[in-house]
Amino acid sequence: MSSTAVDPEIYSKSGNVDKHLEGVKKQYDTAEKLEFYAEVMGDGTANIHFGKWDGIDLEEEGAYGKASEKMTDYMFDLAHSLTPEARQSAKDFKYVDLGSGTGAAAIRLTEMHDFISTAACLNLCDEQNALAKSRATEKGIGERVRVETGTYEDVHMFAENEFDMAFSQDAFVHAFSKLKAYKEALKIVRPGGAFIFCDLMCGDGPDVSSEELETFAQTNMVNDWLSPAQNVKVAQEAGWTDVTFVDLTSDIRTSFQLMGKKVEKMIAAGTKIDPVLLTTYKENLARRVTQVDRGVFKWGVIHAKKA
Repeated sequence: MSSTAVDPEIYSKSGNVDKHLEGVKKQYDTAEKLEFYAEVMGDGTANIHFGKWDGIDLEEEGAYGKASEKMTDYMFDLAHSLTPEARQSAKDFKYVDLGSGTGAAAIRLTEMHDFISTAACLNLCDEQNALAKSRATEKGIGERVRVETGTYEDVHMFAENEFDMAFSQDAFVHAFSKLKAYKEALKIVRPGGAFIFCDLMCGDGPDVSSEELETFAQTNMVNDWLSPAQNVKVAQEAGWTDVTFVDLTSDIRTSFQLMGKKVEKMIAAGTKIDPVLLTTYKENLARRVTQVDRGVFKWGVIHAKKA
């Protein structure tokens, strides 16, 4: 059965949003998981996101961290260019990172751009939020970086039309309802403002079965598992305009491959991280590469504007 024939509603696994959110927290919010992701995805940095690899030497030291930061910069620059010219040149540009993780993107962008007066972070995990706050303070930008604990499906802590840009890296995959998440983002972006996110999405390869997609959804806290086309449609339904998908699937294939190599090195060298966890990740990453090749996954950017 091809994924194109699958009703996305079959991926709504839980009728209890609190249970779903607790599962997401358990997947990320432990000291061991933070250490693992920092080592494998961030080259020891806090920027634990999938990378953009064009122009980066895969063998150079710190390549993964550089690719992660390049993705952050690419997304911000693209979304910034979509905002009204008057706001692009303003000295009080405000953006919000929805599902901000360790706050690495917000901290990097605030350090790079003096015109950002507020970089708000909304994130579910307490350990990650504590790290974001401490790092912002250490870098002398604590007054410009605001960290809130919560879910991007309830943005009551922010005012309507407060931000010039809503931004998210690899977080909406865990949305209980993507329609709800995209509607909440719309509330807090001012008219003319931009919305941009990257995410792992459901593929539509001819040999992809609903069972395979469902297995991934169940084991990775994916409650609302949509293809790029479905995500675009839902974003439009939420009220966003000029919704566009940019396919960067080849980049996530590279990310999966290099993560696998890192895990192999960690296992060979010995580490205090649970070897069972490492072995499981190694097996999963090898499987992910073959799944990308078969069209099980897509990865890329969706950007849009608020009318």
